[in-house]
Amino acid sequence: MDEKDFLEFLIAERMGMHHENFHREYPPTEEQAAEAEKADEAHELLFQQLSEEQRKMMELCEDVANSEATRETEYYYRAGFQDGVSLDRLIKQIRKNNK
Repeated sequence: MDEKDFLEFLIAERMGMHHENFHREYPPTEEQAAEAEKADEAHELLFQQLSEEQRKMMELCEDVANSEATRETEYYYRAGFQDGVSLDRLIKQIRKNNK
């Protein structure tokens, strides 16, 4: 495993951990859970009314939207990680210069 693969693995693991922690620390309210249930039911009803070809097209749209949202979330996570590393380096440099 090279450095790039290790970083990819580390980021995926950390994002998964944070995802789990978020859902544990911030469970949906009753209203949010009810809205999600209602949306799931509407989604299922809609899919039942579509032809096979239309379902495949809708699934493709959903997959692309989910993929884009995942890529964006990963981008922000990486940016935050890089900001943290840069801040750590800056603080160390300031401390070194003030000695």
